[in-house]
Amino acid sequence: MDWTILGYDIWEVAFELLVIWVTAYLVLRFLQGTRGGGVIKGLIVLLAPLGIFWLLASFAGAFDRLAYFAETFAGYVLLLLVIIFQPELRQAAVRVSQSDLFRRFRQTPSVGGSTITAVADAARFLGRSQFGGLIAIERENDTIDHVIGGQLIDAEVSAPLLQSIFWPNNPLHDLGVIMRGDRIVKASVQFPLADEAALPVELGSRHRAALGLSMRCDALVIIISEQTGRISLADQGVLTTIEREELEAELMRHLEQVPEEPSIGKDSESPPAEKATVAREVPEQASS
Repeated sequence: MDWTILGYDIWEVAFELLVIWVTAYLVLRFLQGTRGGGVIKGLIVLLAPLGIFWLLASFAGAFDRLAYFAETFAGYVLLLLVIIFQPELRQAAVRVSQSDLFRRFRQTPSVGGSTITAVADAARFLGRSQFGGLIAIERENDTIDHVIGGQLIDAEVSAPLLQSIFWPNNPLHDLGVIMRGDRIVKASVQFPLADEAALPVELGSRHRAALGLSMRCDALVIIISEQTGRISLADQGVLTTIEREELEAELMRHLEQVPEEPSIGKDSESPPAEKATVAREVPEQASS
């Protein structure tokens, strides 16, 4: 027995409605907490009356001018949507490029294990001292199109250098740092801010800036809260709080690095590392 609705096969209609519902759900979930989410609500309010007029014109065979206006306006709305949702479309493209399907084609700047250790040491020190910090590590996408200003540094990454940049009263400490590979490219860089609705009210401008940049490119951003000393990671628009002891392992995982095995050659370099640790502890005691 064939089941039909207005001449259409019922299973075909059910499948089409399911696909439409899933697509709409994924789009709304993707736009949740962004400026695009508010735009969608406004467009629904605006387009609903036009849709009703178009349906009335189609079924009643009248209101030809209203039907023509609705169809013409809908064509312009499609172009308007592309312009309005440009940041969201860019973010979606970044997420697709970061999927496992394209992993073999990516050319990500290499970040050495010693660099990751230096970044983790600096972030832990800043967290213990409750000094705010914002560090963006570039991956495949360049951040130059998404950030403003900054002081050129072009220096090899080291924990003491990062600590000194974010030391209170340092002219460069207020904004963010950009890293590319094993080098610090710029400091005092302004990141784009995410919409306030995307974050809890207790989180400040550093978290908004980190989330905003991670939504526009594939950079991994480290945030050290000045109020609580907590360390968070922003990656692809997702904010995650990280325990200090787990930070280095998380950075290794996000940057696709394998922890280095200790060797005889590296053991001989242990005394300088101990001196660096002592040097980090002195400012912390002074700040207390």
